[in-house]
Amino acid sequence: MRMKLSTRIYMDAALQNMKSVSFFTFLQVLIARLGASNFEIALSNSLPPLFCALSLAFLTRQLPVTRGVFLVSGYIRQFAFLSMALSVLLPNPIPYLLFFWSINAVAVMVTGAQQPAILRRWVEPAEFPKIFSNTKMIGIVIVTIGSFAIGHFLDAFQWMFPKNYVISMLVGCAATFAGMALIAELAPKERQPIRLTWVKPFQECDRRTWWMGLNHVGTAMVAPLFIIYHVNQLGLSNSQIASFVVTAGIVSTLMLPVARRAMDRFGVMKVYGVAVIGLAAAVLPYGWINSFWALLIVQGWLGLCLAIYEVASNSIMMNEAAKHKKEMAYFSDFQLVMNAGNAVGALLAGALIAVLPLWGCFVVIAVSRLVMYFAFQPSEAAAPAGTLEAAGSGVQAGR
Repeated sequence: MRMKLSTRIYMDAALQNMKSVSFFTFLQVLIARLGASNFEIALSNSLPPLFCALSLAFLTRQLPVTRGVFLVSGYIRQFAFLSMALSVLLPNPIPYLLFFWSINAVAVMVTGAQQPAILRRWVEPAEFPKIFSNTKMIGIVIVTIGSFAIGHFLDAFQWMFPKNYVISMLVGCAATFAGMALIAELAPKERQPIRLTWVKPFQECDRRTWWMGLNHVGTAMVAPLFIIYHVNQLGLSNSQIASFVVTAGIVSTLMLPVARRAMDRFGVMKVYGVAVIGLAAAVLPYGWINSFWALLIVQGWLGLCLAIYEVASNSIMMNEAAKHKKEMAYFSDFQLVMNAGNAVGALLAGALIAVLPLWGCFVVIAVSRLVMYFAFQPSEAAAPAGTLEAAGSGVQAGR
């Protein structure tokens, strides 16, 4: 392995975030601008994670962690990405977008679930919080700069709509392919037989996993409502929407190192809790805010809380993996619960917007998140491995 391990990991993080910002940051904005209904916007937030969950439940856990499996799933993912980008040029493209997005979701869960298992072969468990924090910082910088540039590009070339979005998406296709190749080099080269049978999902889930899934439902509920509010109700431009991402990125860049030190001092679970409560409190008044500058402040706070939430969630996942003999099944079940939360949350948001005004939806989401967090929080005795210090020692390094 010629390239330094940390360089390979951080280059992959950079490329995957280039994909995220150029392909997905404005994808749902594009869907809204193509004339999608509120239900279709909610469906675009629900259908991909639903197929992610199905992939994790019945396919991902049965596949061996090998270079061949990782590459094949990556090629299928790349095909789906290209098909999504080019389908925008078709008449009535939304059904095609959702179809290929679902195919992508099945493939991306294979690579997404295998990456932690591959990393654990190379990286010591105690190093994961540092790696997650650094990769998050890399992502924040790229997404911040990229969102600003792409938002202005899309507005400047709005005359060629929707081809301006297609160009941006093709850049993302190239970035994700390059990142996949970097990680594939870390995967084991041996060949193992693939035997697909009926499996029972959720076998490696404990109370903490289910509780985190409930918290994730609330996170997923706000995403489609933000698109509806920002694009359909307020009519914000791509540049204005990009400024939300830029502001969140700047705030997160400045404060994420502080959050990491707080994890070291107080434990991951306490910082995770602060992030969940912060995300809930921020959306409580959201439907009444019409000022762009006020929205900018709230989005900055939401971005910071979400960054801390993701770093803490990933650290908890890697810490807990040391307690499970069936490591791949645990990774699959954890991601299954999180993606099921994404799917359920988006559908619940679609149901809420059908019967309540937007401000009412945000109030319901905020209150229900706080109730779920405090009512179902597991005790430390029931699930002790919740801090950085709880990472299992003696576990073989790897991704």
